[in-house]
Amino acid sequence: MTQLLEKFRELPDYRKCKQLKFNVGEIMFMSLLAILSGANGYMDMEFWIKSKKRELQKFLGHAFIAPADNTIRNVFLNIDKDALDKMFENWAHSTANTNSTSIRVVASDGKTMRGSNNKIRNEKARHIISLFLTEEKLTLAQTQVDDKSNEIPALLELLDSLELKNCVITVDALHTQKNSKEDYQEAA
Repeated sequence: MTQLLEKFRELPDYRKCKQLKFNVGEIMFMSLLAILSGANGYMDMEFWIKSKKRELQKFLGHAFIAPADNTIRNVFLNIDKDALDKMFENWAHSTANTNSTSIRVVASDGKTMRGSNNKIRNEKARHIISLFLTEEKLTLAQTQVDDKSNEIPALLELLDSLELKNCVITVDALHTQKNSKEDYQEAA
């Protein structure tokens, strides 16, 4: 967990005034812990952080003022999403590569994100494809599938971006098309 906290602290700060009372990465880290503990919204996150303040201060290594739900909301709305995604991907990849001598199983799966469509804006639901380390129970990487495409090119692009070694990659039946076989062999 300390490695993950250090990664969060490296996130770029979106604020122009740096004299504020909190670190953006630490707010995201504490929010993640709150969500993993069952928090369902910004007010729940605020309540959880306040209730665990003593333990969090010991873990963070300094005293802090518990952020209000509006502050947490602002962090979620303004954080650099690409930097956050890349940070998680790098952390997961470094965590996965600690035991590179044994063969690992990496499962791939695509999912349509529930509630991500917008009928007013005529937007379709978002579809993502993920690579999941089965033994570690950790999502290694994920990417959004383009609207005018399917999972096959998105998965190939995702596999190309990672340096996977000693892995067995499982795929859905969608990926067993004749043309895809050569593409996957090139990606491996």
